[in-house]
Formats: sequence, structure tokens, C-alpha cells
Amino acid sequence: MKTMNRLALTVATLGLAAGCATSGGASGTRVKTNELTGAWTSAVCESMPNPDGSKTYFKRNFDLTEKDWSLKFETFGDEGCTARLFTARFEGPYTLLKDSEKVEGATEGNFGFARHYMTAHVQPVADWFQGAKCGTGTWKVGEEQETSTTGCVFLRPVTACGTDHDIVKVEGNQLFFGKRPADGDMCTPDKRPTALTPVAVVRG
Repeated sequence: MKTMNRLALTVATLGLAAGCATSGGASGTRVKTNELTGAWTSAVCESMPNPDGSKTYFKRNFDLTEKDWSLKFETFGDEGCTARLFTARFEGPYTLLKDSEKVEGATEGNFGFARHYMTAHVQPVADWFQGAKCGTGTWKVGEEQETSTTGCVFLRPVTACGTDHDIVKVEGNQLFFGKRPADGDMCTPDKRPTALTPVAVVRG
């Protein structure tokens, strides 16, 4: 279970939120809804170092409308992003608030977790989720389960953390989100990031 525990620590620090803005965005904000609406994806297989020196590999796929956002976050066991381990999927509403006072060109936004789901793609992960009491059913490889009420390993129930307080910035066809704190907690306004992630998702 060392690999699973390592993934739990790492994925908790990754940008799992997304979204932005009521129609048109808040008055005077730099980032507008029409800049965000559409599909945004990882241009390459992304990676992040783990505490033990290994890496976690992942891809992000966002879909934004004028009111809602969704994210499919896929985690892989190889640097080519071909061996899927699990997929986390998120859905919810979003709202742009005001321009960030700490990050030039960025806008603050609240991204709600109305629902989240997990899918295990290999048996060890399915066993991990079962042991962690994720969802309410029996975990089977390739079958998605909603985990909104129970949480799952690195995900809290939506009643415990229903909103990520984030920032966003658009540069051409690139969309940047905020750099998450080490504990991955952005559930309260004081946890809003003060820097951007180094890697953007690009318009699909």
C-alpha cells in the first residue's frame, strides 16, 4: 500500500478544482466567463514529485459553462500516461469574485463541489477504496461510484468541504489555477492560493 499512500499524499496537493464565474464575471474582473467557457485539457502527461522521490503522473480535463464546471482527473502509473490507476470526477457551480490582490492578472473564484466520483482502474486501487470506505457499494475495476457523501481517501465529503477557494488566470489559450497548499486544503477563504500552478491546461 506504499504506492497508494504516496498517491493519496500527492494527489491531495494537486489542482483538483476548476471553474469560474457567473455570466460575464463579477464587474471589473480581469477574467471573464467567455474566456473560460469550453474544454481545457493537459497538453502533455503531467507529473509531480512524491515525498519519496518518485513521481505521480496525471492528466486534467475540464469543461466549463457559464455557470458550472466539471473536471476529470486521471492518474497514471507511467510517464507516458498509458497505465491508468484511478479517475476522480468532479461537478459543481462556480462564481468569480474579484481580482486577486496577490497575483497579478489573476481573479479570485469559488468553485463548488456539488458531487464527486471515483473510478478504480486496477484491482489494488479498488481494494484501497474499499478499505477506505469510499462510496457505499462494492468497488469493481472500471465502475464509477459517487463519493460525495462518504469522501474517499484524499477527498472530503462535500458537507465537510463543499468549495475550493481558488484563483485563475488566462494567457492566450492557457488557463492557470492556483497552487494548492501542501495539505491540499482550500476549503476556506484564508486558504486561497497566493501563486499560480507552473503548468496550465490548454483550450481543447
